Amino acid sequence: MLAFSVYDGYSQTEKETDSIVETTINALDEIVIARKKVLYTQKSDRLVFNVENSIVSEGGTALDVLSRAPGVVVSQDGDLSIRGQQGVAVMINGKLTQLSQKELANYLKATTSSNIKQIEVITNPSSKYDAAGKAGIINIILKKPNASGLKGTAFASYGRGRKNRTNSGFNLNYNKDKWGVFGNYSYTFRGEEEHKRFDQTQYSDLTHQQIVSTNHQTSITDEPLTSNNFKIGTQYEASPKTNLEFYVDAKIGRYENMADGTNTVFNTSNQPVFDALTYNDSKEKWFDYTYAFSGVHKFNTEGKNMSFDFEYETSKFRSNQFQSADNTANATVVNDRRGYIPSQLKVFTGKIDFVNPFKEKQSIEWGFKTSIKNNDNPSVYEYYENNEWQIDFNSTNHFEYNEQIYAAYANYKYQLEKLNIQAGLRTEYTAINIDQKTLNEEHKDDYLKWFPSLSLKYEFTSNHSAHASYSKRINRPSQFDLNPFRFYDDSFNYSQGNPNLIPEITHAMEIGYAWKSNFMASVYFNSTKDVFTEVYNYNPDTNTTVTTQINVDKSYNYGLNITNTAELNKWWSVNTLFNVFENKFMGDILNSNTIDPIMTLNVSVQNSFAITETLKAEGNAQYQSKSNLGIYQRDGFFDFSIGISKQVLAKKGNIKLNFTDVFNTNNFTIKSAVAQTSIDKRYELDNRIATIAFTYRI
Repeated sequence: MLAFSVYDGYSQTEKETDSIVETTINALDEIVIARKKVLYTQKSDRLVFNVENSIVSEGGTALDVLSRAPGVVVSQDGDLSIRGQQGVAVMINGKLTQLSQKELANYLKATTSSNIKQIEVITNPSSKYDAAGKAGIINIILKKPNASGLKGTAFASYGRGRKNRTNSGFNLNYNKDKWGVFGNYSYTFRGEEEHKRFDQTQYSDLTHQQIVSTNHQTSITDEPLTSNNFKIGTQYEASPKTNLEFYVDAKIGRYENMADGTNTVFNTSNQPVFDALTYNDSKEKWFDYTYAFSGVHKFNTEGKNMSFDFEYETSKFRSNQFQSADNTANATVVNDRRGYIPSQLKVFTGKIDFVNPFKEKQSIEWGFKTSIKNNDNPSVYEYYENNEWQIDFNSTNHFEYNEQIYAAYANYKYQLEKLNIQAGLRTEYTAINIDQKTLNEEHKDDYLKWFPSLSLKYEFTSNHSAHASYSKRINRPSQFDLNPFRFYDDSFNYSQGNPNLIPEITHAMEIGYAWKSNFMASVYFNSTKDVFTEVYNYNPDTNTTVTTQINVDKSYNYGLNITNTAELNKWWSVNTLFNVFENKFMGDILNSNTIDPIMTLNVSVQNSFAITETLKAEGNAQYQSKSNLGIYQRDGFFDFSIGISKQVLAKKGNIKLNFTDVFNTNNFTIKSAVAQTSIDKRYELDNRIATIAFTYRI
């Protein structure tokens, strides 16, 4: 018997199968051709990460997987950046999420990686997509079996870092004739413990020569998260040309953050003037339900079709907070605080899309979309004084946010013999109504924006191609960014929205080259106006730090991205991602008009080993040098993870063992020195985790 190994990446075409590269075995008269799965695939406007082919991604969460996606970096709070640029829109199965950063982070932590098929990093989306997200779009595609009969998978995993972590669940699909039903359920428990240090120094003037005071805070957190996610739906073939689908998706979970810490303030003589033991407890619950109805109709003309998608989401979020501090240095008393922070989110989205071929190899896509959002947030904060709880009117607030977005787009496609052209224009009208009921103030705003896009791909030969793309994007401030009232992290640190924030507008360009699916290189340049930048202000009288966001004039993000796949021999292949970028900010930021740009290097190397036909292993390493995030400078970090996979039970079962962040070096450290204050925050994350996972295909 003869055997040949062939890479099959489809990287030089624009087929729908570009995003999914499967392993197939074709038997031809004793000749076996084995096509190896490709980890990354380059299309004209996106880079695809095939999660199914990554062993170390098994048994983790969606947030863990995103941290290993090409060009993506995840902060300790779950904030995402692509190629060093913040402001990322996240889609699940092509649908834009409406969650806040914190809610999205909790949802991704509660979504098991076993349900993820692939992740698309779309840096310059076409006009068919929402214009949201200045850095681009991350599309998380979940698994969905569609074979006839009863098919599905069951999975379970156990992991241990500083705390225990478990995932279990199943995916089922049954199709017969014109009907199909599908459903999935997953239970997630994620124990987590983080060690934090926060140093803050006040100076007498902008030269930072004389120290006025130093504030040193520490904490150890216990952060258990429990989530139950389920989805059930049905598909119906109404006619040979019409397919309909309806489903209900539910996410129910709870999260608690308990932190024991210290807070010490030293004066100019380095003597403690304030020394407190602190305790913070935040309990959160959420109930999120989505009801969706969609369909596709094919017309008689080949390639001509219409699709529609209607979705209604209702989400209830509750947070109960308690903060205390016991000062032992002097008679200064810090009042205990507690907060009740509910919110009710209602979102309706509806869209309709058409594809019209009108000449050979030419077509136009066009459509409309409506998004209507309401968020009601009546929060109450109290402090304990004179043996009773009293309302804190500086923090208590009833804030209602209403947003309507109406969009229309047209996208033209032309496929020549070697050249693929895609050009589009999208327009979005936004109307915002903010009702500050506590202050009896109302703020309205509306604006119309136009968003052109262009992508080109030229195939020199079947193995060589070049691509170029451009898009204009918008990043709107969320309702939390605009709410001017306080949100306490603890007794000494709180955030505050800025109702004067205006949207960021980004122009993004990229040009690149690809050889098969083995080598891909691109250079990119992004220019953003009215950039969101987080700033802070320390009040020495109350020993509190307030964090908020402001707009600065502009920023530039530019760099070089290279992806390379090499088969060193028949059992060892290496995927390498190399990205070097720089962020440059311009504008007045707290009496400083310059932030020194930093050239940042990000390198990711994945080694895949085919030990036997049923036994495979991985070794992944990622390094990123220092980078700047607005006024903050992030220290470099390194991550090394290993995994091994074994097929069992006639290849229907799979056992995977992985160990992430083996050397415990993937931590989060940021520094800043602006105006008369310098800040140093260090987070020792709970990333070093051993996980064993089992998956069985029905």
